[in-house]
Amino acid sequence: MDEIVVDGTGVIGSVRINRPERGNSVTPVVVTELGDAVQRLCDTDGVKAVVLTGTGSVFCAGADVREMFDVYHADGADGLMDYLADVWMPAVQRTVRLIWGAPKPIIAAINGAATAGGLDFGLACDVRVAASTARFAESYVNLGMVPVAGGAYLLPLVAGLPAASALLASGAFVDAGRALDLGIVNEVCEPDQLDACALRWASDMAHGPVETFARVKGIARAASTPAFETALRDSLAANIELIARPEVRERIVAVMERFSLSNARRG
Repeated sequence: MDEIVVDGTGVIGSVRINRPERGNSVTPVVVTELGDAVQRLCDTDGVKAVVLTGTGSVFCAGADVREMFDVYHADGADGLMDYLADVWMPAVQRTVRLIWGAPKPIIAAINGAATAGGLDFGLACDVRVAASTARFAESYVNLGMVPVAGGAYLLPLVAGLPAASALLASGAFVDAGRALDLGIVNEVCEPDQLDACALRWASDMAHGPVETFARVKGIARAASTPAFETALRDSLAANIELIARPEVRERIVAVMERFSLSNARRG
């Protein structure tokens, strides 16, 4: 089964994370494929906009905890921390840079929960539409980490600093209606209308010439892009320092152990 499903046959292309059994969470391989798919559609003649979505009831749950646990089980806590710093976080940041800088409109069709890196991917898009069942959280704080994919910059950019600060510090969920009020999403619709809603936004944004959108997006984001790049570098550096701290390592390992216990009970 393809874990990233791409359709570039029409004017509106689509990229779908296809790992519903794992909450559409991502590994470094999957997140790299996600970024490559977005870039490939942006390089495809005839495609004028791209919809990013997920299969099933979750948009994207961020990191694949099962895969992280496998690293922890094989290499121990030190090996997991090295993996996060050297492999996982750089792969995630590469993809969010590709989404942010895409020269064609990128519309996130948020079909369910968008947490941690999943929320950050959506925030990097040009427009976000959400099913009424969607929920949102910058849940990195539960691991003692900061948002690695730019959420500490992007969330205040769209929701304002006071509201974003509360969400970043608490890791609390907000529902689709509250996300709309905060500006995190542009529109909320019923789940069975999400595809049509995303298509309408994509079609409207693909109205003009492709090069015109690329230019106007570049101008609109000209001031933000250097600041976003700084935030990504600072987030990576902060997390590398944080995962060296015993209290943060204990939080991360505790998540791995809870995951292991949960799997054992299901088995």
